[in-house]
Amino acid sequence: MSLYWTIGAHDLARSLTLPMDTNELLKAILDELRSQRQPLGFSHPPKPRYIYANRKYNDCLWYFWNGAKNQHEPIEYHALTGIIEKLELEEKEFRGKSDSKVNLFIRADRMYIIQSGWDTVFAKGLLYTLSKLPIDAFTKPITISVEAGETEQVLFCRIYNPATGSSVYAPYGEEVDWEAVTQRAIDKISTAHHSV
Repeated sequence: MSLYWTIGAHDLARSLTLPMDTNELLKAILDELRSQRQPLGFSHPPKPRYIYANRKYNDCLWYFWNGAKNQHEPIEYHALTGIIEKLELEEKEFRGKSDSKVNLFIRADRMYIIQSGWDTVFAKGLLYTLSKLPIDAFTKPITISVEAGETEQVLFCRIYNPATGSSVYAPYGEEVDWEAVTQRAIDKISTAHHSV
C-alpha cells in the first residue's frame, strides 16, 4: 500500500470518528481525483496545449499551432469544457511592437491555454464575463465557446454552465475600465483555487 493511500485511509478513518471540516473533506476528495488523472502507457507530454482564438483562417474559429510544420491545426468543435485554473496577461512582441495577450488556463482532458489578443472582442467578452461570475463558479466545469460575428474579423466568446446549458449573459458598455475588469477576473480565479 502506498504512503498516499495509507494517509488517505487514515484521513478517512479520522473523518469517521472526528468531525471533519467540509472544506477539508472536499479538498481530500479533489486531491484524490486529481492524482488519478495521469494515464498509464503512451500519451502526449503533460505540457499545456495552446488554443488560438481568432479569425485568421477561414476553416476554423480557433486552432492549435503546429510549429514543426509551420501550420495551423483547425479545431472542429466550437466549445471547450473544463475547470478554469488561471488567467494571466502576457506581453509578446509582434512585428516589432509589444502585444498584450490573454492566456486562460483550462483543465480538461489535458491542460489547454486559450490565447487571444487583450484588445479583441473575444477577450473582452471573456474577461468581462469571468469578472462577473461568482468565485465558486471557478471550482466547477465551465464551457467556453467561440462564435463568429457578422464581419470577417469579429469573434465572440460565450460562457455556458455545462450542467444547465444556459449561457452567462454579461453585456458591457462603452465606458469599461478593462485593466480593473481583468484584475478582478484574475483575482476571483486565484481565490477560487487557493481556497480549495
